[in-house]
Parts: sequence; structure tokens; C-alpha cells
Amino acid sequence: MKEYISEYGTVSETEVLSIAEKYMKSNFSVYAVHTNRFYCGNEIDIDVKRLIELRIFSEQAELRISRMNIGADFYWRYIDDDAFNTALKNVRNEFLSKLENRIYDEKHFLDIDSKKSGGFNYTTTGGGSYSLPIEDAEKIKIRNYLDYDQNGIAVISDFRIIGFLRKGSAE
Repeated sequence: MKEYISEYGTVSETEVLSIAEKYMKSNFSVYAVHTNRFYCGNEIDIDVKRLIELRIFSEQAELRISRMNIGADFYWRYIDDDAFNTALKNVRNEFLSKLENRIYDEKHFLDIDSKKSGGFNYTTTGGGSYSLPIEDAEKIKIRNYLDYDQNGIAVISDFRIIGFLRKGSAE
């Protein structure tokens, strides 16, 4: 198991909501991909029968639940950066024991047609629409978790959503 993963497992469709509720923290957001729709907001809005992927995230942690096929069990993993930082204290390699050498944060501009979007509702330049958990969002912030191969070359082994940034944010 990777040091950044605090817990992981497999759950059936009937257990998805209970595992989601277990890891929901205050100030969380939800990203859910279903076979027929996409949702991103501050409430659990899940049709488990059609669910493909669910991410419940905050600045500090993320629960990811996903499956490959409808009707199959879900795989889940939970990342908590405080727990990861604690686990790194047990790593003998000085370079690999530092959090800043094991993560890489990125900020990506969202696809937004500013003339047709406002508030929490957004329209893409291609005409699609979506909502986000904050008003006036401009970017999404992603945290990548790094491993290193035998030659010392960094490889992204996982990523999680940290949050969204508003227009004009200093970040």
C-alpha cells in the first residue's frame, strides 16, 4: 500500500453511502460521475445504480470510490495528508521522507464561457453546462502523489482534488 493512502477497500452498491458518510468531513465537496450525468457540489447527490466514480474531498483529504462496470463492486481509497505526513516520518530515505518531494500541486483553468456563466452555474465553450460548489470559480486545484522509479525519475501514482479557486484568487 502507498504511504499516502490511509485506508482502502471494496464495497458493494448497498454499502457505498455508508462508506461515503463515514469519511465526510466538514467543508467537503462532492464530485460524482454517473452513466447519465455529472454532479459537483456541496451535497451528496448520488444515484448509486448509475454511479461510476465518487470523490468526496476537502483541502486536507479525499475519499475516492469507483468501479469499472455497472453492477460491479466499488473500490475505494482514502487519502489524508496529515496521516501521510505522519507516515513519512518512518521513511528512512531523507529525500523521500519530505512531503514536498512526494506531492506536486497543479492548478487548471476550467472550461468556462464567461458570457454565459454566472454564480454556481457554468457553461463550457462547447455549450455544455455544469455546476460547482463555489461561486465564480476559475480553476481546479489538483494534488499529485509522486513515486520514484529505480532511476529516481518521478512518476505520478495518484491524484486527488483539493478544491476550486475563485476568479482573482492569489493562488
